[in-house]
Amino acid sequence: MDAYQWTLIAALVLGMAELLTGSFVLLGLAVGALAAGLVQWAAGGVSLNRDLLIFALVSVLSFLAFRKIFRKADDHQSADTDVNRY
Repeated sequence: MDAYQWTLIAALVLGMAELLTGSFVLLGLAVGALAAGLVQWAAGGVSLNRDLLIFALVSVLSFLAFRKIFRKADDHQSADTDVNRY
C-alpha cells in the first residue's frame, strides 16, 4: 500500500472515532489527515515536512471553523449582576 492510502485510512478512522466522542476535535484532525492524503496522492509521493505542515494547518483551520459552525447559542452568557459581589 502507498503512503497516501495509509493516510486516508487514518482519516477514516479519525472520522469514525469522532462519531463515538461527539466533541468535534477528532473531526478537525480527520479533515487534516484527508487533506494530507490528497496532497500525497496528487504529488505522487511523501514529503514529511510538507505533509506535517498541511496536516497541522488544515487541522487547526478546520477545528476553528467547526468550533464556529457548531457553537451552541447558549454558549455565551452574560452576567446580569456583578459577579464579584458576595
